[in-house]
Amino acid sequence: MFGRRNNEKTVTSQLKTPQRLSTNKSFSVAAGIPDIVRDTERLRSDNKFDNEFDLYDSMLKLDPELNGAVRAVSLTANNYELNYSRGRNANIRDAIRTLVEETLDFDDFLINAMRGLMVYGNDINKIVGSSKNGVTDLQSLPVKQVTIVDERGGPGKAFTADEETPITKPTTYILREGKMTEQGFPVDEILHIKIDSRSNWFTDNKGRRSYGIWGASRFTALKQAIRMKYNSMNNRLSLEDAMTKQFITIDKSAIEHIQDPNEQSERLIHIMDEVITLFEGLRGDQIPVLPHYVNLHHVDLKNSIPNSNDFLDAVNGDIAAVLQVPRVAAGQERGSTFAATYNANLWAVGAISRMHRILTDNCNNLFSLHLNLLGIEHKKQDLPRIVFDAMDTETPLNTMQRVALGYNSGILTLNQALDMLNLPSDSSEGRMRKQKGSSNVGELPRENSQPGAPDV
Repeated sequence: MFGRRNNEKTVTSQLKTPQRLSTNKSFSVAAGIPDIVRDTERLRSDNKFDNEFDLYDSMLKLDPELNGAVRAVSLTANNYELNYSRGRNANIRDAIRTLVEETLDFDDFLINAMRGLMVYGNDINKIVGSSKNGVTDLQSLPVKQVTIVDERGGPGKAFTADEETPITKPTTYILREGKMTEQGFPVDEILHIKIDSRSNWFTDNKGRRSYGIWGASRFTALKQAIRMKYNSMNNRLSLEDAMTKQFITIDKSAIEHIQDPNEQSERLIHIMDEVITLFEGLRGDQIPVLPHYVNLHHVDLKNSIPNSNDFLDAVNGDIAAVLQVPRVAAGQERGSTFAATYNANLWAVGAISRMHRILTDNCNNLFSLHLNLLGIEHKKQDLPRIVFDAMDTETPLNTMQRVALGYNSGILTLNQALDMLNLPSDSSEGRMRKQKGSSNVGELPRENSQPGAPDV
């Protein structure tokens, strides 16, 4: 009567001693629901984090849109070249080339620094070097374990700093302050890359306030949006898990041949026990085979649970806007909410280019320190310069359209237009400009006119 279909075969279930289940006992329809929501529930409160950087790590780990945006922007730091032509002499060029190509993993340093600017607003590195070999290593320090103090503090020294007496001039960077493995580093041994620090207030994990020292994270504007996103998703998952998705009905034909009400009740109980036993013994690749009088109904939850897709799309759009990731390719280009003349893609290009310039300036400081340790005299303008690939480049179609517009308007000569398209010049008419009036532009046909008919 009851069975399961497996590889086109029907197997009759073995009868067992039935165990009645109470009607209020729920079946688990989705595995791991508590595990899914447990981590994201931590985002709802700040008091479970030592500092904001812990919260940002959790946001980045749990949200795929956030993680993808950060990775996409971070990898732009890998598209660069060093312009050694600015190096005044061979000593400067050779020293910088050795540092970048042999001593340091320079690509990884740039990508990690770009990621730190995006997530924390800061990237902190311990500079290792000597007067004999110059800079020999850059040790990345975990930002969330670093505190910055002024002359009032240091390893083993405790002090307070509020908004009346903030830390404004860093003298020492402390790693794991107050722990057994506490370490202190002078400010001149640290390469601290930061963004938007000039007017930024920050509270470290010791409750001290500082001003203009720590960079500002882009994630600050996303804390509430991410909390709302996962609060909505968790509530939806819990609601779907709690609601009935399937139910079974037994047709009256199953007991219409039985006259005794007690026997009818026993028969119905027996059928339900068999159905429960059947479903509990199914594997994932098996389909239940039910008698004709047992019907399985599926509940459509679309009208029961509000659709949150529009809300989640809005939050993901906010993520792209705050992190200023180019959104044209994703079909989310909606312009800018705060400047009608600039669209979101232009703002993204400008923001990423600014972070590239911050990396360039800090790399110049690193190069200068390396040369000073080696005793090589130099000026800032003598240093090789890092040039990142342009974020917004013309396609061949854009170039052709621009050149055609310039030539047709009479601004460019034919040779100038051909040179911009990397094509050979024309020796006969290359110096000529196109006249504004064109002979192949005639009078437009009149309304209701017919070809060949004379004008009346």
